[in-house]
Amino acid sequence: MMIHPLKRESTKSDASPSMRAHARADDVRATHDVRAYAPIRAGMYARVGLLAALLPALLLAASCASVPRDTTIAGLFNHFERTPQILVRAKGAFLRDMAASFDDSTIIALASIASNQQPVSAQPIDRDRLDTTLARADIAGIGISLENKANPAIEAVFAGDFPGFLTSISFFFDKNWNRIPGGYALRSGKLYMRDPSGGTLHFATWAPQIPPPVSVSAAAIADRAGMQRDDNDLGIYLDAQSALIAQLPLFDGVTLPFDGIILRAKRDLRSPSRGSPDALYSARFEIQMKDEQSAKTYKPIMRFMWVLLSSKLTEYGIPLSPDANIDQSGSIFTTQPIAMTARQMVDALLSLSKLDSSGNLLFGAPQGASRTVLN
Repeated sequence: MMIHPLKRESTKSDASPSMRAHARADDVRATHDVRAYAPIRAGMYARVGLLAALLPALLLAASCASVPRDTTIAGLFNHFERTPQILVRAKGAFLRDMAASFDDSTIIALASIASNQQPVSAQPIDRDRLDTTLARADIAGIGISLENKANPAIEAVFAGDFPGFLTSISFFFDKNWNRIPGGYALRSGKLYMRDPSGGTLHFATWAPQIPPPVSVSAAAIADRAGMQRDDNDLGIYLDAQSALIAQLPLFDGVTLPFDGIILRAKRDLRSPSRGSPDALYSARFEIQMKDEQSAKTYKPIMRFMWVLLSSKLTEYGIPLSPDANIDQSGSIFTTQPIAMTARQMVDALLSLSKLDSSGNLLFGAPQGASRTVLN
């Protein structure tokens, strides 16, 4: 009879009765241990299986979020597709102060630009997407082209904690957005977002194109205005050739050798760490001349022009002193610092760009005038 090499046939001479009793007890304990640990092993295997299933998605998300923040911020204006006449660079602190300063009527008015419809005050305000975007943003660049007054072209690029895969999933399941080639479209109007990548979100009032157009003008303007590496929390550049400058009565029929007007503002360190409409800023205006020689030649005229301009800005809620003056340094004329709260700055900016019921920009609406026509 053949005996299996690993299983020897049992005989009475193999062990004593006491040894066989101990063996049977060991077998019972082993069986009990196996059954006791079975649920633990099953749970462990389930977790390992779940991790294996999620691993590709997690790796993709990590790879999308791995773009260095400095690289993303430095290339902020390289994403722009059109040439702006107004360029804004705002850091995360000001974006959150701005959001805290928005009431429902302001959000409705801003939404009317994107929706191309008359704003309706009775609709509930969904701030989730706005607040989430601003909370995750390190910096934003906004460009406005006013060549067509009836239909201004606006685009905004936010750089920050926006991993491409997870952000795409978020928009995909958002009931307010539809998936389209090259990105997403707002269901209620003309606002589009390009496919998120490199830690950025790119919104525009026109649909994405494939391949996307590239404009170097925004980056060139930002370089000329000193906005690329600006340490301030807010910078607004108005190009001298913009429709906004041309429509100000102050510059009607006047041709001066200057590139544009810049507002720079820095947040006070004593302000609340979280977004607040009462956050204090130190702001100043700059008039950027073509060169230093032009600044010297036109210095008396520019000082007179600043008196007229400061009077106009005071009408829009900017607290300028009647005795405020400008100083020349190289090719730049600069005002003295002006203390303003975040709410004052937001109200002044919205007063300068009044929104009518069609979502068009109406310039020259003084503070206190109705900013929005609500039906």
